[in-house]
Amino acid sequence: YMEACNAYYYATRDPLGADGDFTTAPEISQMFGELIGAALTDVWRRAGSPAGVRYAELGPGRGTLARDALRVMRSAGLDP
Repeated sequence: YMEACNAYYYATRDPLGADGDFTTAPEISQMFGELIGAALTDVWRRAGSPAGVRYAELGPGRGTLARDALRVMRSAGLDP
């Protein structure tokens, strides 16, 4: 039953954002993702800027956090 309920729920509305049922920090401000990107870039540089680094965001959402973090990382020369 839960599978059918979830399918109906997500097919009939967008649950994310101010008009939805819940909002996450990345949806409120891009600053959260940008700070994550800056912190990861700092760690990457302190580690000697190794090649082959991958950034992966796991979880539900629209990818807003990843988009904001990747923008900062790429502007600093890191292309995960």
